[in-house]
Amino acid sequence: MPRLPLCLALSLVAHAGLAWLLHDLRAEPAIARGELRAEVVHLVGLVEPAAAAAEPVLLAAPPPRKVEPESRPVVEARPVAVKPRLASPEAPAAKLARREPRPQPRPQPRPGTVPSVAKAAAPVPSTAPPALASQPVAVAARLPKAEVVSDQPSFLVPPRPPIYPAQARRRNQQGVVLVEVRLDERGGLRDMKLLRSSGIESLDEAAMKAVASWRFRPEVQDGEPVPSRVRIPIEFALTASR
Repeated sequence: MPRLPLCLALSLVAHAGLAWLLHDLRAEPAIARGELRAEVVHLVGLVEPAAAAAEPVLLAAPPPRKVEPESRPVVEARPVAVKPRLASPEAPAAKLARREPRPQPRPQPRPGTVPSVAKAAAPVPSTAPPALASQPVAVAARLPKAEVVSDQPSFLVPPRPPIYPAQARRRNQQGVVLVEVRLDERGGLRDMKLLRSSGIESLDEAAMKAVASWRFRPEVQDGEPVPSRVRIPIEFALTASR
């Protein structure tokens, strides 16, 4: 530190001068002492800054640097020119297609001329009735045919008579059994039941067994075979041929 030796030198000079002045004051008159006091005061005033300078001097820290923000290039936003899109010619066509066409007035036929539309419309009535007429026929074919009730059976093969039970013959038992059979359109036997019993179980069983083996013809109505119910009376008598 260059200022410290200077301060020490000034302090030594001040002390030496002060000692010299005190030595001269003893021999000089009082007036001279007053002048010396003035000088001493003047010297003392000079010495105080030197003593103050001897104190350690605190160096002020350099002011912090101001960190300037990095300057970035400013990007100016330039307006982008937007090109207007031209409407495609298909859009108006689509809108026009959605609109329903207005009915145009039909041209009036000239006198002496026949419209061509009348020629094309003439054959329409002739084809419509057959299509409508065929529907009831198809519906009628799907409906089940009603059974026909008959008391006169028709056979494909002559029926064999029932066997007279031996026990009933010995006991001289006789009677009439009424059997009902249900036939389909082909004459096949669908069902069979006893409508009226003879009162003798053996005769009833013999009648049912015989009818089950018979082959029937189908009943015919309006030229078509139909299902039927046929009632057949069977008589058991000792004098009867059957």
